[in-house]
Amino acid sequence: MSPATKLEVLTDSRPEPPDPAAPIRLRIKRRQLRRRGAAAVLVTAAAVALTVAAGPAIGALRAGPSGDPEFAAPPTSAPASTPAPRSPKVSTPVSTQGKVLPPPWSDKEFTRMPDANAYRPAYYVADGRIPTEKWAIISTQDSCLVSDEGKANSFGRPFDCFDEWTAGQTVSYTVNQAYAKEKNAPKVDHSLVLGAVSIESRTVRIVAGGKTYVTDAVGTPTTNRLRFFAIEIPKRDLTITSITPLDAANRPAPAPANPPARTTCTYSCGSPSGTPIN
Repeated sequence: MSPATKLEVLTDSRPEPPDPAAPIRLRIKRRQLRRRGAAAVLVTAAAVALTVAAGPAIGALRAGPSGDPEFAAPPTSAPASTPAPRSPKVSTPVSTQGKVLPPPWSDKEFTRMPDANAYRPAYYVADGRIPTEKWAIISTQDSCLVSDEGKANSFGRPFDCFDEWTAGQTVSYTVNQAYAKEKNAPKVDHSLVLGAVSIESRTVRIVAGGKTYVTDAVGTPTTNRLRFFAIEIPKRDLTITSITPLDAANRPAPAPANPPARTTCTYSCGSPSGTPIN
């Protein structure tokens, strides 16, 4: 057999066997094409969704007078409502007695040194000024009030503990005459009335010297049994006609339901010198 005949036999009569890897490569290629197609569909869908979502936000922007972008006015079909005014932030009051009373409430701590070390913790009830000096009344311990004064010491720095209550008694108070300087100096036309009432009280009405005065009944973190009040009245040798604690409805408030027991003062303190008037 000639060489040409042998070649003919191999190529025509006996073709080479098919490549066994060809079907595998074909399946891999088809799989890759399907994955690319699915990815393209997902990218297109995501782009469409992003365009739809961003459309209103982009449309809400317009150029302002200065050329800077600003938000456009809302459509006339849905006018914007006027936002409610925001309340100022207020620090949450904390009571050392575990109960915060409704306003009036004072948790402003007395920190003036060196006196603050003697009364800590202590909280402001009221303050003011007379011609001789500034004054303040602070609440300390469970039922006590003490004054903070200047160098003139016009009111004599009273320290009164309101811890003696009888059944039905609605107020306990003291009246402190002011002097030009200390108690051996001439009197001046100012008197300081301070005292304690029930926690149901909100204000205190005082009739003295032919006039009526109203001041706050202030709760403090030192006690959840009483509220305190302090007011300076511009009159010497003040005579009290009546003192009436009033509740939130401006009606006479009840007597303290659980008045404090006799206080053992850490420092020297006095007893209420005024006669209680219900």
